[in-house]
Amino acid sequence: MEKEQLLNEMKQDMLREIQNVVKEIRLDESDEVCYISLLGTDYEPVLGLITLGIKSYRDKLIKEEHRQKLWYLWNSGEMPVKYQVGLEKVLPSFQEKQENFVELIGDNEWEDSWKACQNVRFEVAYQLNSFDWSKILPITTDFVLYSDWEAIDVENGDLERSIPKEKLIILKEYSLV
Repeated sequence: MEKEQLLNEMKQDMLREIQNVVKEIRLDESDEVCYISLLGTDYEPVLGLITLGIKSYRDKLIKEEHRQKLWYLWNSGEMPVKYQVGLEKVLPSFQEKQENFVELIGDNEWEDSWKACQNVRFEVAYQLNSFDWSKILPITTDFVLYSDWEAIDVENGDLERSIPKEKLIILKEYSLV
C-alpha cells in the first residue's frame, strides 16, 4: 500500500474514531475536560496517545506558576495516565497501519514524513474542533483539540494550526495562550 494512501486511511480512522475512543476513558464525576491532545511521537508519528486535559489538574498547574507556564499547561504528559488512551483500543488495525507506515518511510524520508504526519494531526484536530463534544464529554467553555508533540512551542504559535481562530480568542481571554 502506498504511503499517502495509508496516511489518508489513518486520517479517516482518526476523524471517525476519536469520538468513540475518548468514551473509553473513565472520568470522575467532577471532571471537566478542557482539551483533547493528539500526540505524535518518533515511534508513533501519526497518532500515539490521546489525552484528556482535566480542568482541575490544569488549575493546579496554573497555581504552581511554572516559569514556562504555557509549555507546562499544554504538556499532555502532565495529566494522569488514567486520562490517556490509544486509538487501537477501539480500532486495533490502526496500530498495524501506523507500524506499516513507519516501515514504508524508513530513515531516509523521516523528516518529510514527520511533517506529513503533523499535518494530518493538525487537520484532524482542526476539523474535530467543530464537533459538539458536550454531547459525549463534560467540557469547559475553553475546550479545544490540538496536535501535540515533544517539541511543541505554544508561545510561538504551534497551537494555531490545530485550533480555529474563534477558539483561540477564547483561550487568549483566559490567558491560556
